[in-house]
Amino acid sequence: MVTNMSDNGSFALAVIGAGGISNAHSAAAKDSGGSVRIAAVADSNLEAAAKLAGQHDAKAFGTIDALFAAIDAGGVAVDGVVLCTPPTVRVEPIREALQRGIAVLAEKPLALNPEDAARIVEIADAHPNTLFGIAYCHRFAPPIAEMKRLVESGKIGRLTRFENAFAFHHPPMAERWMSDPAVSGGGSFIDTGCHSLDLFRHLVGPAEVVGSVYDTEWEGRGESSATVLVKASEGSHAGVAGVILAGWMEPERFTVALIGTNGALHYDYMKPTELVYRPGIGDAEIITVESHEVRFSRQLVHFAKAARGEAPRGVLADARDGLGAAEAVDNAARASKVI
Repeated sequence: MVTNMSDNGSFALAVIGAGGISNAHSAAAKDSGGSVRIAAVADSNLEAAAKLAGQHDAKAFGTIDALFAAIDAGGVAVDGVVLCTPPTVRVEPIREALQRGIAVLAEKPLALNPEDAARIVEIADAHPNTLFGIAYCHRFAPPIAEMKRLVESGKIGRLTRFENAFAFHHPPMAERWMSDPAVSGGGSFIDTGCHSLDLFRHLVGPAEVVGSVYDTEWEGRGESSATVLVKASEGSHAGVAGVILAGWMEPERFTVALIGTNGALHYDYMKPTELVYRPGIGDAEIITVESHEVRFSRQLVHFAKAARGEAPRGVLADARDGLGAAEAVDNAARASKVI
């Protein structure tokens, strides 16, 4: 087992994958007040790795193997890995890190397909003392935490429906790896819809896909629009419906709503400090909340603390949560007769 705590007590990270999402984790480390730092960056594009590493006085590596070789040789010390690769490059880096006792935070979606997700569950189960989490960052958005608290307090009565839209208009997605099913595992639904599935799981319960309709704008690419109906398969909200909208060729909407027998809660990410409560009868109430924009930094600090046993693991999505999302993505694709 590798023990790598730095002299100043900060939690040292290796970032694997220096693409777009790594910038969010880079900013989160900078916002951590020194509790988390980036010590190494690995990417097959060494120039990209060096650029990100240069922002943190970190070491850059051109391959994942080179990173782990340096860790084994004592050339770089890390406490955790943030995995920002496409889902085709997940299983082996996770295995390599966990078997060394290095905590892992894997970006979403967990894997290319349910079979790979199941392999990751097996790997995580084989190393129960080392933290493995999935970066479903919306769990750490203060408005989402407040919605969960208010539902549990009975604010909206009995929960009956979850509504969520993560959609935007971005034609360049036609050329990016996220729309190539061979690399991403699908299209818009596995990209943003996996966040939606995890929010449903976090707020309502495990999702069972009831039906779906997909639209594909670009021939040979994944779906550019997905409408998916789910219901909670178990738990205190079993049977509650969820409507999930995901799209890359639509007007921008980032909203989450929970509807109950006595009212509803609605959050619009474009109005980041306002959570709206609408009673069954009467005027709406604006509840002031902290912006969702802190979600990446809150997630990263929690990951570091949980890895050290200083915070509960339960808030982070785990491997089985990721497997549940992977299975739902696969079932939604089958229901739409895409595969």
